[in-house]
Formats: sequence, C-alpha cells, structure tokens
Amino acid sequence: MPLPPVPSDCLLCGTCCFSDLPEYVRVFGVDHDRMDDHARSLTDFIGNRCFMRIEDGHCAALVPDPDTRRFVCSIYPVRPDACRGLERGSSACMGELTVKAERPPIALEALLRKRSG
Repeated sequence: MPLPPVPSDCLLCGTCCFSDLPEYVRVFGVDHDRMDDHARSLTDFIGNRCFMRIEDGHCAALVPDPDTRRFVCSIYPVRPDACRGLERGSSACMGELTVKAERPPIALEALLRKRSG
C-alpha cells in the first residue's frame, strides 16, 4: 500500500486531530497554563487527568471552515505539547494519514449537509 502524500502545511490537514477516544490528547499543567482561557472551554478532566475534549469525532479546538474546505486549529500557537511533538511527515504523521485520511472530508461533507438542510 503506498504512503499518502504529506500535506504541505499541518493547518491544511487536521487528520491527526480526529479520534473517537476521550483520552486522545493529554493536556499537562504547562499546556493548560499556555492555553489560558481556552483551556476551560476545550478540555475535560477524566479523573485527575486533563485531555482535549473530543466533539463530533475530532478535537474541540479544530474548527471546520466549509468555505475553504479545510480545518483550522483555533489554538495553534498555544496547542498542547502532544500536538507540538507530532511533526509533519514523521512516521507518526504518516500513520495518522494512513488510518484516518478519510475523516476530515467526511466531517466537512456532514457539516455542509447540515448547513444546507
């Protein structure tokens, strides 16, 4: 199976932000502090551990833009270290693209149907 193409910019992709797992992106104290006011609205505590909240199958910070047909991280400059550590084109990135590449387009189509219906 051939590897998927590497996106030219992480902000044009968003594939790694998709998951159905509530414990997908761990948020540590330093991340919480960096996110400041965003932290309260975008994170959930499960027990004593903090995670980015998952909404509609993706991170709550990922904002769909149906006009440009892409997703944008609403907190990219202050995103958690777990997100910062995932490098574009790395083996982890390629794994995400291989497994979940269909999720962003499906989510955008669902959003467009919801808005037009």
